[in-house]
Order: sequence, then C-alpha cells, then structure tokens
Amino acid sequence: MKMSFEEFERQLAYGLSTYVPGGYLQMDEMNPIRLKARYHIGASLFIDIFYAIRTQKISFAVVQERERLFGIDNLGGWHCHPLGKPEDHKPIDEPSIEEIVSRCAIAIEAFRETG
Repeated sequence: MKMSFEEFERQLAYGLSTYVPGGYLQMDEMNPIRLKARYHIGASLFIDIFYAIRTQKISFAVVQERERLFGIDNLGGWHCHPLGKPEDHKPIDEPSIEEIVSRCAIAIEAFRETG
C-alpha cells in the first residue's frame, strides 16, 4: 500500500502517543524524500524510525544503548527482528504504522520486565 508522507506522519504521531506516551521525537531528517527520526523513551532506550517516500521503505528498530533489541522493516519483504533474536528475520504480513508502533511498545515492555 503506497502511503503519503502526511499519512505516515499522522499514523506515527497517533501510534507513539497511544502506545509509547511520554517520550519525545527527535527529527534527524525530514524532507519530501525521507523521514529519519528517533523517539526517545529513556536515557539509552529509543525507537529509530525511517521512511522513504519514493521506495516506500519503512524501518523501525527498538534500540538499547547501541544494540537493536527488536525491529520491523520491509527491506526484502515485511519481516520482524524478534526480541531476543534481533538478527533473525521472521516474515510477517504488511502491518499498519500503528501496528508497528504497538509491537515496538510490547517489545519495550517485555525487555523492561526481563532486563
């Protein structure tokens, strides 16, 4: 599904405020070609977010320090990088941005519980 830049931003804002409230969004790059952002949740815990309008590349990664804990992206088809095995690629159906953010929130809570 081709998504406009505005729709991506709308879904992202809704998902973050609904599923991961209390953080802050740092825009690293935002132009008509792509969006690169980091949503800070804690001192060293954040979600890296990338969206390229032309290629429709979407990538979300939950990161602690400099280590990816969990991720979802569509490079080579939709897949997730599961919590506990972030180097793996588990195929998934195309999710909405809201669903991606929700899955990131679930991974963050699971990580916090297990440390």
